[in-house]
Amino acid sequence: MKSLIGYIQMALSLLGKYKKDVQKGYIAAFFESGFSFVPYMLLFYIIAVSLQRELGTKDVIFITAVMILSVVLRTISKKRQDELQQNRGLYALTEKRLEISDHLSKLNMGYYNESNIGKISSVVTGDINLMEEIVYIQVGIAVSAIASWILSILFIFLLNIKLGGIYLLCSLLGLIAMRFTIKALTYGIYRRQENLGILSQSVLDFIQGLPTIKAFNMMQEKNTDIDVAVKKVGDDAVDHVIYASRMLMIYRILINGLTGLFCLGVLYLLQNGDLGLYWAIGCIVFSFVLFKPIEILGKATEFLSIGDAAAKATWKIFKEKTMPDLANKNTIEKMHIAFNHVTFAYEEQEVLQDVSFEIKPNTFTALVGKSGSGKSTITSLMARFWDVEKGEILIDGRDIKDYPFSELMDNISMVFQDVFLFHDTVYNNIAFGNDLATKDEVMEAAKAARCHDFIMNLPQGYDTIIGEGGSSLSGGEKQRLSIARAMLKKAKLVLLDEATAGVDPDNEKYIQEAIENLVKDKTLVVIAHRLSTIQNADQILVMEGGKIVERGTSEELIQQNGMYKRQYEYYKKIKEIEV
Repeated sequence: MKSLIGYIQMALSLLGKYKKDVQKGYIAAFFESGFSFVPYMLLFYIIAVSLQRELGTKDVIFITAVMILSVVLRTISKKRQDELQQNRGLYALTEKRLEISDHLSKLNMGYYNESNIGKISSVVTGDINLMEEIVYIQVGIAVSAIASWILSILFIFLLNIKLGGIYLLCSLLGLIAMRFTIKALTYGIYRRQENLGILSQSVLDFIQGLPTIKAFNMMQEKNTDIDVAVKKVGDDAVDHVIYASRMLMIYRILINGLTGLFCLGVLYLLQNGDLGLYWAIGCIVFSFVLFKPIEILGKATEFLSIGDAAAKATWKIFKEKTMPDLANKNTIEKMHIAFNHVTFAYEEQEVLQDVSFEIKPNTFTALVGKSGSGKSTITSLMARFWDVEKGEILIDGRDIKDYPFSELMDNISMVFQDVFLFHDTVYNNIAFGNDLATKDEVMEAAKAARCHDFIMNLPQGYDTIIGEGGSSLSGGEKQRLSIARAMLKKAKLVLLDEATAGVDPDNEKYIQEAIENLVKDKTLVVIAHRLSTIQNADQILVMEGGKIVERGTSEELIQQNGMYKRQYEYYKKIKEIEV
């Protein structure tokens, strides 16, 4: 019973503003259960009258009127219960979906690692649906069963105290059996949830890595991995169903045994003269439904334990600490950025060590270094995808944490090497991030990004639907669309993971022209892959092992005869070979 109450409290914890309405539904459930007792009360009446005299016309009219009235009132109570419990529960879970989306948007980007993506997908697409389909329906059933059980106790005690004691003892035995049954089933239920999360991750990995899998002819091996995950979920589910059916069969046998035990108690009281004959007959007939509430509670508790596992997986996400977002009116005026002794680690791995530098407004800063040196981390911290652990990041002399997320994001545009475009029209992809943009402004941005001509050659021009992720466009075309999107946003800071890396010479020329248009009167930070694109940078920061090992203009760094010069000379040799 304790676990059942815990499950009901769990369901209530998800309700938010609908909690009071659902609690009112408990009152309706109590009345619905009360009216369900009327036929049995009439049965006692019929038996009592029949043992004394024949039923008359007035008795039949009375019985019929009471029966009809009880059915009408029970129907009204049930309808009210459904409105207050199930309907409000569905509304609450609809809002919970919106809340979890909002919550996920406020978590740091480190949360979205490979081990968590499958769990998130399982919760959003599976667990919440599971709660919607099971929890509030079963909560209504459980509350009705509890109300029926309480009313049964009251009725039997009013009828005969000794018989009430026998019924209460039998009921407690039934609840103990229910507790052990549900406890035995819980492990399998939680293991099922865990396996579903693993399966979701396996499927996501397969879909995301499909081009690589095909390229390396690993379809059979990766299909085998998914087959293993699917088989494990299926085998565990079948094992759980078989085990659960056995446990529930034993539970039902025990509950039916309680009916026999209660009837023996009735006969014992009748034999000792503690119970009248008509009451004894009525109780024996009544006994066949007297323990039905406990049987129903067992079934409802099994379903609610599944809902509880789903709810805990959901709450686990909600318990993830969000990044603080101050509700103030601080605004970014110039975009003067300063890193002061910043140290940062992903979990246990330190990637930035005591990094300090300054970026003045409307200047061009390039980040150079080997993979893993900390370049991308610096740009991610500027966009506040994470918060620093040591040191501080200042914008216009104010801590980056003192700006609302909305203000920060409104003033930052990002153009990264791996461009993501939505399965939508070209127009909507460019206008993404600037809902107020006019059609003329969208087209001007496209022209400035050197993508207007190829857009006009598409089947429906700006209204052409592009594939998910931009799959129907070339790499250079996707890059130029992303630059047009960044231009339209009109942000003060542009973070650029050099877009010309890996594209053909023709596209490189167009993209370079688009970038030059993008950064006019803006602060530009570039993760540089091709040194030819950063020769005019106001400062170049050379990264190694999470530290800035060199800084200055390209000419100054060449004079230093260090890491940058070696990289520059290697780059010149590569260009000579290409020519």
